[in-house]
Formats: sequence, structure tokens, C-alpha cells
Amino acid sequence: MKHIDRLSIPQILQEKQTQWQSQFLQAFHAGTKKRPDSTKYGNPKILDRLKSMSYGKCFYCESSLKGTVREIDHFIEVADAPELAYSWDNLYLSCSNCNDKIPHRDIPVQEVLDPCSDSDEVIQQNITFQEELICAIPGSSKGLKTIKKYRLDSELLDHKRLKWLNTIWKVVYKIQQTMIAEQRQSATHEEKKLLRQFMLPNQPYSLMSEIYIKSHFSKLME
Repeated sequence: MKHIDRLSIPQILQEKQTQWQSQFLQAFHAGTKKRPDSTKYGNPKILDRLKSMSYGKCFYCESSLKGTVREIDHFIEVADAPELAYSWDNLYLSCSNCNDKIPHRDIPVQEVLDPCSDSDEVIQQNITFQEELICAIPGSSKGLKTIKKYRLDSELLDHKRLKWLNTIWKVVYKIQQTMIAEQRQSATHEEKKLLRQFMLPNQPYSLMSEIYIKSHFSKLME
């Protein structure tokens, strides 16, 4: 998870939000409709704005959503806050794993990390990684609940993160072999740049990558 700056509300939602919300609430309270129309809050222009915010990654786990189903998640579920069904600030981009989350009534969003409001510093004060395994900072209830709520420790995500670490390791290995062949004690500017790219917010699992590289290859970055 990394901090995400929320962009301005898409024009289509700005124009239609009041109308859509009113229509849904009438049906919701009448008991005829329990879910808002996903073709409305999932409008391509809304989806594109969310993708731009996170560089096409899941807001929660940082998995790339290229070639996969992109799901728009209600940060606070519609069942608990129907009045936020079309609220721009309540719409998040999610993978199917993280969207299959523990309900708000069981683990309220106030008790977990929010990538759109919590800074990178706050996030790293609550969660970290040991290789591909995500874990809470000792003593952090918020870290534990965040991992549990969004299933960030699922086997699927462990496998994806491990595969990404293998990609990083291949780059590191190539750099190390080149340094040996050229009898160098330090990496070049370009080699360091290659490693820093894994830590950029447009890359999958950028937080894990940053922790991994700084933990294991700090001398290469000096």
C-alpha cells in the first residue's frame, strides 16, 4: 500500500451524482434495490480517473490491474452507508482479492489504513514486509486489521509478490556480475537508477520493493 493523491471528481460524476444518488436512495429505502448501478459509478471516465490515481494498480495491495478485472470498490460498503454510493471520495480501484474484504461492520474503515488519506510515513509505521510476506509493525493494531480486512496476506498475493521480487533479483544479479567482470566496487549511476525504478509509485508493489532493496542491497545504492 502506498499513499494515493485523489484527483478531482470526473465531470460525469459531478453532473450526475445528485441525480444518481437520489434515485438509488429512494429504491434502497423502499427495499426494491440494495445495490447501486455499477454501470453508473463504473462509467469509463470514472474508471479512467481512478486508474490514473494509482497508475493502474489496486489501491490496497498495489497489484497491477493490466489484463485483469478492475473492480470499483466502495471504501465504506453500500450496505453500511448507502448515502455514499456515488460519492467520489468513497470510490476506490481494487483487485478482486482485496475487494473480497471483511465488511465494515466487522472491521470498520476507521480502524485500518486508508491509502487516500494516510501518508507513506504513516503506512510504513503500521505495515512492512519480510521478503514477499506482508506483516504488521509490532504493536500496530491498525496494521494487523488492514492486512486482515483486505486479505493482503493471501497466498495469491504472496505468489505475485514473490514473482516480482524474482524480477528485482535478476536485475541485481546482472548488476553484481557486471561489477565483478569490470572489477568495480560500486554500482554505476545507471545501475542504481534501474533499482530505484522498482521503488517508484507507478511500479507494482513499490513499498515492498523499497523495503526489499534497502534491506538487502543498500550498499549497491550508496
